[in-house]
Amino acid sequence: MNSFFDIEQNAAGFVRLFADGRESPLRYIRADTPFSLRLRLRRPPAFARARFYLGNDDGILVQGAETAVEWEGETALLCSPSCALEKGLYFFHFELETENGLLYTCEETLGCTLAERFSGEWQLLVYADAPARPYDAGIIYHVFVDRFRKAGEVPRRADAVYRDDWEDGVPEYAVEKGGFLRNNSFFGGTLYGVTEKLDYIRALGVSVIYLSPVAEAYSNHKYDVGDFLKVDAGFGGEAALAELTEKAGALGIRIMLDGVFNHVGDNSLYFNKYGAYPSLGAYQSEASPYSSWFTFYRFPDLYDCWWGVTNLPKIRKTPEYRAFIAEQVIPYYMRLGVGGWRLDVVDEYDGAFLESIVRAVRACDPQAPVVGEVWEDASSKIAYGERKNYFCGGRLDGVTNYPLRESLIAFLTGRDTRALAETLHAQYLRYPAANRRCLMNLLGSHDTVRIVNALAGADGEGLTEPERAALRLTDAQRQSAVRALKAAYLFLCTQTGYPCLYYGDETALEGCADPFCRRPYPWAGADGELIAYFCRCAALRRQYEWGNYTDETVLDAPEGVFAAEYAQETGAFLVVLNGREENFSFLRKGVYKDLLDGVLYDSKLTVKEKSCAVFAPLA
Repeated sequence: MNSFFDIEQNAAGFVRLFADGRESPLRYIRADTPFSLRLRLRRPPAFARARFYLGNDDGILVQGAETAVEWEGETALLCSPSCALEKGLYFFHFELETENGLLYTCEETLGCTLAERFSGEWQLLVYADAPARPYDAGIIYHVFVDRFRKAGEVPRRADAVYRDDWEDGVPEYAVEKGGFLRNNSFFGGTLYGVTEKLDYIRALGVSVIYLSPVAEAYSNHKYDVGDFLKVDAGFGGEAALAELTEKAGALGIRIMLDGVFNHVGDNSLYFNKYGAYPSLGAYQSEASPYSSWFTFYRFPDLYDCWWGVTNLPKIRKTPEYRAFIAEQVIPYYMRLGVGGWRLDVVDEYDGAFLESIVRAVRACDPQAPVVGEVWEDASSKIAYGERKNYFCGGRLDGVTNYPLRESLIAFLTGRDTRALAETLHAQYLRYPAANRRCLMNLLGSHDTVRIVNALAGADGEGLTEPERAALRLTDAQRQSAVRALKAAYLFLCTQTGYPCLYYGDETALEGCADPFCRRPYPWAGADGELIAYFCRCAALRRQYEWGNYTDETVLDAPEGVFAAEYAQETGAFLVVLNGREENFSFLRKGVYKDLLDGVLYDSKLTVKEKSCAVFAPLA
């Protein structure tokens, strides 16, 4: 039996954090807590002395401190000097002085090795106290408003195209001259439609509805904000959002908004390239009150824009703009009942701007989570020349867990059967527990190929746009992918963090990447059996409070199988994910119950091909 922190059993050594009289495998600690670092080396070479180094991005703080060495048989225990640190991200390593020169301890994915050349350090995250986040064993449901449900009477724009092919319509994909998609083609989903389907959403075990942007904007996706302080009339306006938050709240469901604060639309109140707004925009005149928000290289036609997309001028986060977001925009939506935020492209925010947003959210609702769109390891992220320190306190509660999504897909498709354990291991070590509990563990999003396509190996890579639009899974592909989808979702329901369903995933809605992952929800053709399976998984997660663990242990398992034990106050659970094409059986002393199907196993447990099972021992 190998714990998450002992999974590196074949490595040369491993590190432990020592504080408050206890050893811990974790690589994070509360600020100003005295600690030391202990390195256990199995069968090390002969060495005269060991030295310890610690620093941060500003330089070395502890340089070459001689470490105490204890021997436990053939294992050497190296102990760093005791210290306490302010919040931030730190890096450390040990050096061994041998007859043949220096040896450096270098971190590998699952442990430590010795090398003649310095090639990397361990990281240590030091965090400050943050407001407590209540643990909730619910689900996040991600709604792309225009494509979820039609309902209510809303105004139509003269400059928009309205579709009448909801059930089988393909999103617009023709790129216009100039290299951008107009995205002014609407299927007609509204906030009233989300409210109409609250009972359906609640049955899925949802505790948070995460909405795509709802502020007034020209496009169907609304990532091109037109007016921050208006809910888009085409979605139903303020009244529709207020009704949704009120009725969802009565069912115990929070509404989370997508905060788009890095850029706006060129057709916006602030830029006003086309004169659609009566006030003076930055494109129209350098005398505009919004001129300082934008960077013009040659006024007015050459300006800084997000990733070169000319209809998305990028915002300069001036003091005036920061104050506008914190003092007006955040309170406006939270007065309408919004109870959380997902921040779009948060890597492009500097630390001060992010902290001002979080303070504004906390002032309105201390329990409202703030989650950032991050695609990589969030514990040590560097973007735009700045160490982000997302989890050090005062910034993000959680992030979008794309690394887990990618490793889960790789595991179930057989591309990489080690990535899943490695990803979970790294996050267990590096992400503070409170932040892990706020992870958005997604299967897909509006930016990714649909999960059923990913699991079928049919992402449309290399195809033309018309070919991607027409791509459909064969019956055999779909059957296999749905089986893997069930396994993936049940597995996510057992993990720390919030499982996040992108609308339509629960009925295996197909589609290649943007815009084809944004098809309307197929209400007339939804797979009721699959939806019922998703509801059962969510119900079990809530019943047993999966994710609220006190101990997590990875077990030895053959290639293509992931097995782990989890312990919490409500009992112990055994989770087995079988990525193989054949059933997997193993011996386990005692009687176990498969919590999903109710089958009892005595000593020999079986998990079907491409499936996940959760077992509970019976007394």
